[in-house]
Amino acid sequence: MRTARRLLRGILVTTLGLTLAGTATAVPARAAGADYYGYVRVIVTAFDAGEDGIYTVAELNALVEQVIAVVNGSETDLLGRLNDELVNDIQASSESALAKVEMLRVPWLAGPAINGMHDAAYRAKRHLATVHESDLALDSVGRAVIALFNVLHTVLLVVDAEEGSRLAPGVRPPFREALEYLIQEMTPECRAGSNTHAGIRTYDCQFGGRTVHAQYFAVSNAYTIDGSDPIPGHIDERLVVEYLMRDTVWQVANETLAELISEGVPRP
Repeated sequence: MRTARRLLRGILVTTLGLTLAGTATAVPARAAGADYYGYVRVIVTAFDAGEDGIYTVAELNALVEQVIAVVNGSETDLLGRLNDELVNDIQASSESALAKVEMLRVPWLAGPAINGMHDAAYRAKRHLATVHESDLALDSVGRAVIALFNVLHTVLLVVDAEEGSRLAPGVRPPFREALEYLIQEMTPECRAGSNTHAGIRTYDCQFGGRTVHAQYFAVSNAYTIDGSDPIPGHIDERLVVEYLMRDTVWQVANETLAELISEGVPRP
């Protein structure tokens, strides 16, 4: 059952979500770009590898190569998003920490990299509260939080395996706390409306200066999202939100949080 659940989650994190993927012909998928979903796969791999309580050299090497690849694929995009007045004060620490990711390949170099990675991750976490009133800034800092905590968690797993310590579990509750706050603050504003006489219902959601409009027509028992092809049935509010948030880190944060919760990670 656990293996099947892992396989299903792997399928989920390669798309925007099953609901949106299932209507791909009607609703445009998220825009192509840096693969932040890779960070979900990193945390899933980390838990899978340690399921028996032991991380083998091969498992750690595979995890290290995976996180390095994800960082290399998202670093330019991430640092570019942090080049804004509201968020650029964490750009330097994020850049420095992510630049050290290659050190994970050499266990005795991983230790010295911890402090910078730790400081950058927790600094980004604290910065969420500073930018919570700006949707786009919150999204940018959220990306940094997810990247940095994944790198920190990975480097601590390497150190734990080398030194017999138990440092990695200690960063999981703060990571969960950061994700919960991020998701809460990124939840878009939505409003339902209706014209009973015309048999029309609407559902509008806003985030980051963008509005998505869904409209249901009783005569056809179908609805559209921003003029998409008709989607059978009543408005799926979750799908509307996913469509609005498809180019943000919101879904990645939700998938990552779900993984932490499923593994029993408590709040701090």
